[in-house]
Amino acid sequence: MIFAVLPLVLVSFGIAGLFTQCSFTPTGPTVDSGSVPTVNVQAELHDAAAGVDFPVVEPELPANWRANSSNSTTLPSHTEVVRVGWLTGEAQYLRLAQSNATEAELVVGETRQPPQALGTVEVGGRQWVRYQGVRDEQAWVSERDGVRLLITGNAGEAEFRTLAEAALTAPPVG
Repeated sequence: MIFAVLPLVLVSFGIAGLFTQCSFTPTGPTVDSGSVPTVNVQAELHDAAAGVDFPVVEPELPANWRANSSNSTTLPSHTEVVRVGWLTGEAQYLRLAQSNATEAELVVGETRQPPQALGTVEVGGRQWVRYQGVRDEQAWVSERDGVRLLITGNAGEAEFRTLAEAALTAPPVG
């Protein structure tokens, strides 16, 4: 039976390799930076700022960070959330969510879990509350001028600190 199934498996892999962008990488997954979408953060945040009733900031980040997603969503309380995601220079992902929702509602909306604080961290003269994120990610939340800032992703603490500092010091888009 193995000899009957083996040719079918080999033919299936051959067809998948010819007609899709499949590849075999024995050292683990890689990111082809040419296939990752790029978002015009400035344009996206200016558009989003026009549709919300809170100031939206555009963090100035290192040149090797690449914005690859942007969207806005509405939480059950009808408050808006403006999001932008970046691939860091270390090919990790971070997303900044900005909203005037309560901390608890924003945490639930972004992490899909009940808020359970894991501790705090000090960045940019502000206290950020750490939460468990989706999968093995973490989330940091702080407030700036009545707006909640939530950072989530799988990047390391240095990248979280970079985004946190940039979000706290960025001027509102206008």
